[in-house]
Amino acid sequence: MKVDISFQSLLEAISSLESSEKHQLWELLEAELFSDDEDSAEDIAEIQAARADYKAGDYTTFDQYAAQRANRSASLTSSSHLNLCKNS
Repeated sequence: MKVDISFQSLLEAISSLESSEKHQLWELLEAELFSDDEDSAEDIAEIQAARADYKAGDYTTFDQYAAQRANRSASLTSSSHLNLCKNS
């Protein structure tokens, strides 16, 4: 079904939406505009899950990741050094 709505009316309607509704509209438009036959249902589900995690704040920045790696490397080096000293 095609509905005849002016673009200006559409813009006004969109601007009156709540943030969550705008996000839903964005996802719908993204799916319509960038539909990719190569994306499986599993790929799409993983992408949506990742977006939900990001929106919920469940992510690690690169700086946090780098700091965690540095801490792990330092603790591994320390424990390796201790093991070497015990074995000597």
